[in-house]
Amino acid sequence: MTQAGATPRVTVVIPTYNAVRWLHETVDSILAQKFRDFELLVLDNASTDDTPAVIGRYSDSRVDFRRNSTNLGFAGNVNRGCREARGEFIMVIGADDRLMPDFLTAAVDFLDAEPGVSMVHGPAAWIDAEGRRFGGTAGGWARITPGPRAMLGAFGDGFCFSTMLMRTAAIRATGPFDEAWREVVDLWLFMRMCLAGQIGYLDRVLCEYRVHDAAMSMPMYRANLMFRRQMTAARECFAWPEAVAAGASGYRRAAERHAAATAIEVLHMSRADGYGAFLRNLAEVVRAVPEVLLRPATWARLGFGLLPGRVIRRLAQWRRRTLVRQQSALPKAG
Repeated sequence: MTQAGATPRVTVVIPTYNAVRWLHETVDSILAQKFRDFELLVLDNASTDDTPAVIGRYSDSRVDFRRNSTNLGFAGNVNRGCREARGEFIMVIGADDRLMPDFLTAAVDFLDAEPGVSMVHGPAAWIDAEGRRFGGTAGGWARITPGPRAMLGAFGDGFCFSTMLMRTAAIRATGPFDEAWREVVDLWLFMRMCLAGQIGYLDRVLCEYRVHDAAMSMPMYRANLMFRRQMTAARECFAWPEAVAAGASGYRRAAERHAAATAIEVLHMSRADGYGAFLRNLAEVVRAVPEVLLRPATWARLGFGLLPGRVIRRLAQWRRRTLVRQQSALPKAG
C-alpha cells in the first residue's frame, strides 16, 4: 500500500456524474484489488445526486474525492484526471463498471515486462443494470500490436476504456489534451497511445462493463452521433503528422468502414424515434460509406430494424434474458 506522501505506482480515475446507483460497486471493486499501490481519484462533475455522501462513507486514505464546481463535460473531467494523476500508470474507469481483483496486478505486470508498450487493455464482460453478465467485447487483438496497426484495431476490433492502463508519461508527452473529442475522448487517448508505442492486450476478462439505458453511449447510438464522432475522429487522427510518419494514414478508409458497420449494427435503436429517424440515420451512413451496402450483414440488420418496434423490443429482451441464463452459471474471472 502507498505510504502517506509517497508517489503511487497507479492512479485510478473515476469521472462521475449522477451515477450514485452503481458508484459504490465501482469503488469497492477498486479497493478490493490485490495490487495495493494506487491512489483513487473520484472526480465528481457537479453531480446533483448523493455522490459526495456515498464517497464520504469510505475511510481508506487512497480515496481522494474532488468535486468540480461546474460540469466540465466528460472530456474535461477525464483531462483533469490525467493532469492531476501522480501515478506512473493511469487508468480511467466508468462510474458504473467493476474490476476483478486481479486486474491491476496483471496489467502492471504486463507493462513492467514490456517497456516498449505504452498501454495495455483487455476484454470486458457486459453486465446489465442489476450486474448480471450477458455478453462481452469481441476478441481479435494480438498480445502486442504495433502502434499504427492498433489505430485501425481500435475501430475494427474495438476496445473498452475501463480496461486501459496507460503510462502517464506517454499521455503527457503527446502534447495538449484535446477536449474537442468530447464523448470519444477515450478514442483520442487510445490513438495517442498508439503513436507512443506498442499496444498490449491481456486476453483475460478482468473487467465488467455495464450496459444500461442511462449510459452516455446509448443516446449517441440512437441519434447516430457516435457514428459522426467516429468518422470525424478517423479523418483527424489518421492525418496527424505522427500518424502519417508512422505509416498509419493508409488505414483511414478501413477505419471509416468499421465505423459504418458498427453504426449499422445499432441502427435499430433509432426506431425508438420512428421510421423517419431510422431512415435518416441509414442515409447518413450510406452517404459517408456507400460500400457498407455490400455487406450481407447490413441487409440482415436493415430487415431487423424495419420490424415493428414492439417486436424489436421483445426480441432484444428475449436475447438479453437468454444470454444472462447462459452466462449465469459461468465462473467469474479474477
